[in-house]
Amino acid sequence: MRSSASAEAGAVAVPPGLLSLDGPGATEPAVAGAKAASLASARRLGLPALPGLVLPVDASRAAVLAASTTLATGGTGAARPAALRTRLPRRTDSALRAAVTALGGRVIVRSSSPLEADHRWSGAFCSVCEVGPGDAGTAVRACWASAFAPDPLGRAEACGVRADELALAVLIQPELTPQAGGVARVVDGAVRVTAVTGHPGALLSGWSTGETVVVAAGSRAPAVPARILDGPAVAEVADLALRTADLLGHDSVEWALAGGTVHLLQSSRAATTAPAPAAPAAMPGALRAAGTAAVAGDAIGVLRYVRPHQTVDGAGPVILVVDRPVPALAPLLFGARALVSVSGPAECHLVEVARAIGVPVLTGVDVASVTGPLAQLNAGRRLASIDGARAELVVQPRTATAATDPVAAVITTASTLE
Repeated sequence: MRSSASAEAGAVAVPPGLLSLDGPGATEPAVAGAKAASLASARRLGLPALPGLVLPVDASRAAVLAASTTLATGGTGAARPAALRTRLPRRTDSALRAAVTALGGRVIVRSSSPLEADHRWSGAFCSVCEVGPGDAGTAVRACWASAFAPDPLGRAEACGVRADELALAVLIQPELTPQAGGVARVVDGAVRVTAVTGHPGALLSGWSTGETVVVAAGSRAPAVPARILDGPAVAEVADLALRTADLLGHDSVEWALAGGTVHLLQSSRAATTAPAPAAPAAMPGALRAAGTAAVAGDAIGVLRYVRPHQTVDGAGPVILVVDRPVPALAPLLFGARALVSVSGPAECHLVEVARAIGVPVLTGVDVASVTGPLAQLNAGRRLASIDGARAELVVQPRTATAATDPVAAVITTASTLE
């Protein structure tokens, strides 16, 4: 395992109009976006972040104006093409081609929004992989256009952000082919390492559960050996997480293992979870299904099975039931009491959004075992609670109304007061 203070082969030439992660302005989120600014700070402190070039926030203004103006009359289906049709100045197009060449000829183009310092925006914008010099301009416009997809627009409405405020920078970095990647989080001196084989995108987008091991405070090895990472790799990831926490104050890192080196892909401070309402006493005859408490807390509500871009039918407090914790579900979290996922990881972008707004989350719950087929779940008002201490979904055994059940009366009263 090779440990290095920086992950660069040498200085990168900076084309006109772009910023180097090592240059002036790169640490300013308003200029370079939160992701790029964090990585620029990390490189200055000797952490192993890849080199990169940034097209600043201001370069996106014309595309954002075109998309936000079109959004008012044509909706998101017209807004995104409006951003994609925005012509880049010839000088910018040439600079982007030169940037890709300077970074090795095969890069990843990553969105970097000033909004991403707020965890409510975790996973909202796109990145484009395997970009060559001739594709750079299209990839940049794709990042700008991603701000006008249904997910970011739903978050913008919930957060009070106008569409014309969705400008973002773009970060261009060398493309890695990772052997493994994932998330590491520092909690009370211990490091919780979650890893998947290959690129960490499958984990972060909620599709792969991965493997989680814990490296205790003062240790360099997990209590239970990992299958995906060998001992030295686990130790290197844990060390990166602890160094990042010490130097940047960031207790969560995204990482990738490639070419014998653990690279820092992104880091942040964990969101603060607001206290959740306490769950009621156990329901008579209640059915229980265990899971993993991705975001701690208790909640009570009516179960509603949803998929991305759907609306939630029915009034009153709702506990969302989903197949996987994918980022496109984020807008629905803002009106929910809790989220229960049948599969997927406890460390992903959607969980970060939930943690930021204080929504308890259980993952890996066999919901159908206590409710019956999920496709039929929305036919009635199935009451449930989240028992955070036991990481369990507690489901009332029948559909109920306020007239026949005291727990239903609690929900009805809460709904009336909101």
